[in-house]
Amino acid sequence: MQILFGLRAAFAFGLGVFITFSQAHTFAVGTAVVAGFGLAVGLSSLAYILFTKNHKQLAPLMLIATLIGLLSAGTFLYSEIQPLVFLPLVGLFGLSFAAFEGYLAKREGFRVGIGRDFAISAGFSLVLGLLFLVAPLDEVSAVGFLGAYLAISGVFWGIAAATPQPK
Repeated sequence: MQILFGLRAAFAFGLGVFITFSQAHTFAVGTAVVAGFGLAVGLSSLAYILFTKNHKQLAPLMLIATLIGLLSAGTFLYSEIQPLVFLPLVGLFGLSFAAFEGYLAKREGFRVGIGRDFAISAGFSLVLGLLFLVAPLDEVSAVGFLGAYLAISGVFWGIAAATPQPK
């Protein structure tokens, strides 16, 4: 599972750095990043599940990530809806990831390292989801907060992937 965490860390950190150094913090950039992250995490999780025939509990995260990625990618067909869809879509992404990661944390147990990792990541996702659904964000702030979430999440999952897991 550490390979999957490493891939998620690489995708998240790479896209977070991309947003950080992008001069255009527009809804188009944010939507492209959400589409890329969702599809990358979803498809890498699917490949991991198929090749290892293990960790079927990750299927809900895979499905949510892929669905969010496809919905985000679909907005490029009608670019005029990106400003309307971006904030609720990222909010839905954050809250749904928080719910499933919270479930996985409870299932694994908070005394186990992987359970604590899922709990902390669920906290990050919950903050992102609530921020995007409650706070009035403009275009630059929204894309910037998404980049910050991805960078922080990427560093966190990178550390989790590099930490030896007990058998």
